[in-house]
Amino acid sequence: MAHRFSRDPEDDGWERSDLPILCQSCLRRYVRMTRADYDDECKVCTRPFTVFRWRPGQDARYKKTMICRTCSKIKHVCQVCLLDLDYGLPVQVRDTASSTYSGDYVPKSDVNREYYAEEYDRKARLGIDYESSYGKAQPSDTIRKLQRTAPYYQRNRAPPCRFYARGICKRGAECPYRHEILVAGELSRQNIRDRYYGVNDPVAAKLLRKAGEMPSLASRQQATAYRGSPPSYYNSPHPQSRTSYPSMNPQRMGAQVPYQEGFNNRPSGSTDAQQRKHYSYQNSSPPSQGNYPPYHPPYVPSPSPDQQYHHQRTGLRSPPAMGAQS
Repeated sequence: MAHRFSRDPEDDGWERSDLPILCQSCLRRYVRMTRADYDDECKVCTRPFTVFRWRPGQDARYKKTMICRTCSKIKHVCQVCLLDLDYGLPVQVRDTASSTYSGDYVPKSDVNREYYAEEYDRKARLGIDYESSYGKAQPSDTIRKLQRTAPYYQRNRAPPCRFYARGICKRGAECPYRHEILVAGELSRQNIRDRYYGVNDPVAAKLLRKAGEMPSLASRQQATAYRGSPPSYYNSPHPQSRTSYPSMNPQRMGAQVPYQEGFNNRPSGSTDAQQRKHYSYQNSSPPSQGNYPPYHPPYVPSPSPDQQYHHQRTGLRSPPAMGAQS
């Protein structure tokens, strides 16, 4: 660890934290973490920091934080995989696509790097917005093509078994490691500091080559189809097809209309306009007077022959049927 020239003797400069800064792929859900204060030094600034360790799944490997929270905030990256927190891309891809190279203002020497981290922590405690512009600018076309919209949990798989590669693994299905033989390539040689500063990153170089082969998003034509209900006026029936019922007579329903005194005592003016306001549909006219069906009394069955003979012998008159007019 670099020798410190702290201006505050009470401040040790070591990081204490309760929660790590992680991406969704590294964290997952329903995990239990172990925390160890000052258990390891940061791989970038070499300052002791709080290390978190957990296992994101039954078939996953154990993970732990590699850099401190201060270095993670400066570059806006995850403390484990060192990928961008918003887009899930390496630092070199993000800086190249956004045309902002951040490796110039981040010092690399031991003393300057520690002083830079202390100044960042001091301004963060005071609530001063730092010069970092990550998460504020609009993403470019390259970033939108390469960004990861869903978590990628394949990175959490267990490492390959070394004994299986030698052919001497005897644990079989109970082996917690993968029984695969990996082919060594350019992606197997990575450095944590190179990934953090965004230089000589083989994963970033592969993604940039892939972005050059992909078509531009502006050339794609997008068409949307409207799926919804028609406007409300289409649901209204046509005035000529509306049906009027006798029960809609306002006089029989007991409605208070201005012409209840009589047919000849109607107020002057348009009678259609005065009658139309008592109906739900303003465009349809009410039924005219005299078009209502005639009133029929309820049906009453005729008396039986025995009752008719009894009335004839006694001289009584049979009672009239209900509803019959006298």
